[in-house]
Amino acid sequence: MIWCPLLAYDIIAGEMNRPTVFKDEAKLFPDHVPANLVHRDPQLKSLSRVFRVMIESPGSVAQKATLVGDVGVGKTAVAKRFGSTLESLARDRGISLRYIHVNCYKDRTLFLVIKKVAQQVMPSIPDRGFSAQELFQTLWKILEDENMYLLLALDEIDFLISVAGEKDAPLYFLSRVADEYLNRPQRLSLILITRNLDFLSGLDKSVQSTLLHNVIKFERYGADQLHDIIKLRGQDAIREGALSDEVLSMISDISAPRGDARYALELLWRAGKYADAESNTRVLPEHVRKAQLDVSQFPMHIIMDLPLHERLFLLSVAKVLKKSRSAYVTMGEVESTYRVLCENRGIEPRKHTQFWEYLQNLKNLGIMYAKLSGAGYRGKTTLIGLLNISIEAVEEALSKDGK
Repeated sequence: MIWCPLLAYDIIAGEMNRPTVFKDEAKLFPDHVPANLVHRDPQLKSLSRVFRVMIESPGSVAQKATLVGDVGVGKTAVAKRFGSTLESLARDRGISLRYIHVNCYKDRTLFLVIKKVAQQVMPSIPDRGFSAQELFQTLWKILEDENMYLLLALDEIDFLISVAGEKDAPLYFLSRVADEYLNRPQRLSLILITRNLDFLSGLDKSVQSTLLHNVIKFERYGADQLHDIIKLRGQDAIREGALSDEVLSMISDISAPRGDARYALELLWRAGKYADAESNTRVLPEHVRKAQLDVSQFPMHIIMDLPLHERLFLLSVAKVLKKSRSAYVTMGEVESTYRVLCENRGIEPRKHTQFWEYLQNLKNLGIMYAKLSGAGYRGKTTLIGLLNISIEAVEEALSKDGK
């Protein structure tokens, strides 16, 4: 038979025409801001209390708020959804209010921040030959001429103040603008977004006092909250019937130690991509495990260095999971498979009481997770799942294990 290579067009077209579990995968991307921000009502209410003055008495005072929390806890999404909604509410009252979001990781100097804002307010505004302060004065004049108010969100604010020689100059300037325009309508209010408040250390005391006046904290999400988030986003992103509650629970359990919704959403997206690659019409637990390997590679030497019976216990979990095609298995199912593996190798199996020690050790290493059973199981039993590694990887490493 003569081998005939496929044309690139045929390869690409073939992939494009394959069925997919997605109906709109962009709904799982970090920059998508859903209309419904579950479990962030308290933060939205806090922002509303701080900035309601902007539409009740525009220009009377310049307000500031600082959003604090780890990665993936909804700070950026809440700020963007709040800003967009505030714009609409102001417009309904005949008030010209703009919300502008600047990521200081990308725009790290005061000049770049002001330039970004100025270009959105007035795209034709010149930005060459001006200092940051001069450009800001031009921007302020436009705001006054247009009777416009500005709510500026500075995301990743830590990077703005880290510029050499300007530790507090940008924030001092932006937070004290009101002092420069006394007895005139206040046009600028601020939302600062940061992972922690360490960036305030060493800043001017007056700046610290101003920015600590309205601190809104974002706690890490719990497993139940993550489940709600990815379920709602999944309904918009994944085709009906392609995503089971078991998979949603698995992803939320895996993501819970981080409390990071971005991580959970990326796992779901990558798992969907693995389902597509296998032409599967449903996202399966093994797709999630493979996706997890993409975002957090597990060092295989740790598995190979486990004691013999812990390796056999781990292999038993993998085999039962593979057979059941589920996210979790029971301790009883694992024990039965473990005894068969020991018998095939001519090894005396350990007693049942040892299994709990194996499970705890593997949990501590980040290889497994466990939880108590809920509805659908008779009585209470321990459910076990794999963490940071796929069934395929475990079997490849341990199936021919003769140690």
